[in-house]
Amino acid sequence: MSTKQTQERSVTLEVQASVAERPDDLPTIIGYAFSQGGTLLDMQQLDKEGRARLTVPVGAEGQQVRVVLGPEVDKDALDVGEVLRRGGIDRHVPVRPNTERIPPVLFDLSPDLWRRWIGRLCVVRGTLLKRVVSGGVVLNLPICNASVDIYEVDPWPIIIAELPQLEIDRLRDIVDGPWPPFRLPIPPRPPEPFLDAGLDDPLLSVALNPQPLPPRQLQASALQHVDQLATDQVRALGALTLPPDLVLAARAPRPVFERAVLTHLDLLRPLFCWLFPFGVRKTRIVTVTTDECGHFRALIWRSIFNFDQPDLYFIARQRIWPGFWVTIYEPKPVLCHTWWNYVCGSEVTLISTHPLAHACPPCPPVAAPNNWVLFMGIGNTSVWRIHGANDSTRIGAAGFDPARQGLLDGSGPWGGSLRPRLEFDSSLRADLGVYYYRVSYKRTSEDESSWRPSVEAINRHYTHEVGGDLILEQYPLGPRTVGSTAHLYELPPALPPTGQWSIPNVVLDTQNAVIPTAAVAPGVPFDLNGVATGTDQGGLWQIRIELFNAAGNLVDPEALGIKWRVPATDTLTGTIQTQDASLLGLVDAALKRMVLTVRVDNNPTFARIDAPAVGGSMAADECGVMHYGESAQAVAVPFLALQLNRFASYSFYVQRGAVSPPEYSLAGTAAGSAAGMAGAIPPSPPVDPLPTVGSLLDACSLAGFTEQLYVAHSGTDGWSRLSAYDSSAARAFVLAP
Repeated sequence: MSTKQTQERSVTLEVQASVAERPDDLPTIIGYAFSQGGTLLDMQQLDKEGRARLTVPVGAEGQQVRVVLGPEVDKDALDVGEVLRRGGIDRHVPVRPNTERIPPVLFDLSPDLWRRWIGRLCVVRGTLLKRVVSGGVVLNLPICNASVDIYEVDPWPIIIAELPQLEIDRLRDIVDGPWPPFRLPIPPRPPEPFLDAGLDDPLLSVALNPQPLPPRQLQASALQHVDQLATDQVRALGALTLPPDLVLAARAPRPVFERAVLTHLDLLRPLFCWLFPFGVRKTRIVTVTTDECGHFRALIWRSIFNFDQPDLYFIARQRIWPGFWVTIYEPKPVLCHTWWNYVCGSEVTLISTHPLAHACPPCPPVAAPNNWVLFMGIGNTSVWRIHGANDSTRIGAAGFDPARQGLLDGSGPWGGSLRPRLEFDSSLRADLGVYYYRVSYKRTSEDESSWRPSVEAINRHYTHEVGGDLILEQYPLGPRTVGSTAHLYELPPALPPTGQWSIPNVVLDTQNAVIPTAAVAPGVPFDLNGVATGTDQGGLWQIRIELFNAAGNLVDPEALGIKWRVPATDTLTGTIQTQDASLLGLVDAALKRMVLTVRVDNNPTFARIDAPAVGGSMAADECGVMHYGESAQAVAVPFLALQLNRFASYSFYVQRGAVSPPEYSLAGTAAGSAAGMAGAIPPSPPVDPLPTVGSLLDACSLAGFTEQLYVAHSGTDGWSRLSAYDSSAARAFVLAP
């Protein structure tokens, strides 16, 4: 017989099962044949007599065939590991090239075996998000087209039983000894990317024990660290008393102690994840793919005789470069990030901060009439927060204040590069033939010929597969000239040419225009005396939105039934409820456009600290020493904190040596101008008198002091505060008798 004929041969394996006390509702029994590497060779259903014939190939060399008897498994989840996880039983059968006949593979199925095959399905639901911080603003964006591996972790009875005796003795000492265990080594902090920053202290977040959440006091005890917060928590924990039966069990034999530990598992689990950060066995049960909103859903099989809730752990991967998969979510240690006793159907939220993870546009549902245009925000700031653009402060309403028009939350101006964020109903392109928009801006005091169009390039990105590799491409929106109309941008299509929209840069991929206010309305600097050196270029500016058809002609939104909307909420997450912009005075129907007014102020701040004085006399000592006569003498500490239009706040303090907190501090709103001030005047209010020599020196007779002044601009570009316009000053002096 030739080698080729030998390789093409196959042999039949006969499976014969004897099923004791078989009930009518026992699921279909399947015989599987797997190669040594886990490749499915054949599968057949057992007939009424419990027989099946499996055909396996015979190669040039012998092989071990794994014959498994078990319940029917869906093809999507079918592998040898899943069949065995569902209670399958296996036999290893050697198959050699010269084998003509193989004896039947016999199985005896008693009730304790086949009962495990009667199962139920558990729904696992979750969302994979990427946490992005831009300008101090935290965003959670969906990660689409990622693979999420769902693992089942060994239950605690198995983990506890397999602990080495040394670790059991260590746990005994902690339970039986002083509580909390002050002598316990401080465990390392978990990796920052996997902390949930939603709580005041990220170390106390739900990420340490996703579900169910243990008692907060005990969770704090398990996370001792060197800062003062943890020290206070550990001291507070000393007042807690462990259950007496658990303490007594710590002095009993190991089996008794293990049972007591399992009884009080919810109390001790946060401590375990730090005491025993060893690797545990994880069994992958299913792999699912996230959709365009980062959601995933899986059905996992559970035996009806397994009364333990599943303990789930998640790993997420994404194809970043052609041919390369990158793990973007895999928090460690596993015990601290397992969803213990997962409740079927509940939502799992996985947060990744991996820098290479590709995020997709957020999927907040917009509640608006058909054919809408939504002026969502400027940057990541909702339009609803602008004074004059929401329901309670619209022009003409009782709460409207002209002096605060265009200010964010009625107090902060706008500046820098403003990036309007627009959303368009897909029906505008599909049904109404509206394909382009234009964004322009001007001062409210200027005439109609002064509108300046946005001219910066606006793009969107999308990912798609080419030959099994994930490719990131750019989709340009404009500006472009269509017909005779220049500076138009395309309405983003609902879907990219192929694949899915992606957000590699959250700022650039959500903007629809750029308004360079720092260029058209630059700030006015101060001279050394705190006097403005030019004319204020800021004030009220308007942002205009217009719509155009495929030929580049301006359309009449009202005639087409297009609704101008703004979000009726301060946040841009979740369901976006909207308000009719025309009812808020934001739509110029005669000129077929929407107009939003904002207050722009790019004027910098000014900070200066002048020479201090004791008893009304400034120190002449070139070494900075001021001599005092008595402790009741006042110490003048003059400074200037300015912003042309008072859109800034200041903080000032005097500190002795390294003593904290400072001996003297002030905070308030910066002054608007130095005009009319005779020299440097401290802006301290009458209710906050000047410090005295005694209040600064305390028990000292000779001491050195520092003065620190910081002036913070209150403006924003929608993503972050205009910190580039901040200023600061510092000075030092010595008080001596």
